[in-house]
Amino acid sequence: MKKWTKILLIIVIVILLLFVGMSYFIGTQVFMGSTQLVTCEDTSKVKDSFWERYNMDYDVFCSTYTIEKVEITSTFDEHMIPADYIYALGEEGDKNNPTVILVHGLGGNRYTNYPLAEMFLQKGYNVLTYDQRSSNENTAQYTTFGYWEKYDLIDYIDYVYSHAPEQVIGIWGTSFGGATAGLAMGDKDVENKVDFLILDCPVSDMKWMVEEEMRKMDIGLPISYMTFCGNIINKMELGFSYDDANVCDKIADIEIPVLVINSEADTLTPQFMGQEIYDSIQNEEIKMIWTVTDSEHTEIWLDHNQEYREKVQELLNFTK
Repeated sequence: MKKWTKILLIIVIVILLLFVGMSYFIGTQVFMGSTQLVTCEDTSKVKDSFWERYNMDYDVFCSTYTIEKVEITSTFDEHMIPADYIYALGEEGDKNNPTVILVHGLGGNRYTNYPLAEMFLQKGYNVLTYDQRSSNENTAQYTTFGYWEKYDLIDYIDYVYSHAPEQVIGIWGTSFGGATAGLAMGDKDVENKVDFLILDCPVSDMKWMVEEEMRKMDIGLPISYMTFCGNIINKMELGFSYDDANVCDKIADIEIPVLVINSEADTLTPQFMGQEIYDSIQNEEIKMIWTVTDSEHTEIWLDHNQEYREKVQELLNFTK
């Protein structure tokens, strides 16, 4: 009897070790896949077709506005954060002016924000647009659906605030950049320096996005199991869990005007994401939501340009 007990115990231990080893391997793969979704090389250029699609002449834009190259050191992990500081006409060289910080989405870079920059520049705002982690000239290693990215944004909020402490400061973030912006607002000291927030097709939940990436892979293993494994490795390697990167939890108590923009036709960051961010904000008087029915992900600016401008202006009027 003792012999069979020992054999059974050995079998159980071997099975457990195999399960733990497999779980560690799966978790590592999920972690690696979800934290390196883009590279600097992938996002180093903007194709001519982009400017044509947005009906924008890049050379004319650069000759019209004064663009200052800015680079600051991350206070979080000391990488360099490259940016373009673009001055409104008549404000050349003067950073003590209302300013909007633009946060691009996954796969973009600071230049892909130029079409939106022009809208704010025409309204007299200076604009700062920067490269997010692992994008273009920002060589920070990991992408974390806004959780670590928020520290780069906070550094630039502090930078702008140091030059324009009595001026209006706004944040516009799109998609992945919307998560960055929303998570940054979870810091009350940061929120006190910002006057308005615009979230265009924002990511609301890192866990859902990681699960969606795994669904696309169609590996055949339960999604919940792979998520569990990935979450453990993420916590071990980076010190935070997927639930920590939930925008709704961080933005619930916000007290500055917020405009959420989304589309029912968006399959990348579905309409429910923007809606749950909007619903999570407790102060009914400071929040606005605009939902269209027909635009694909982040294409509302192209499909409904005039109304987009009007909705932004409505929010800006609310901040005065």
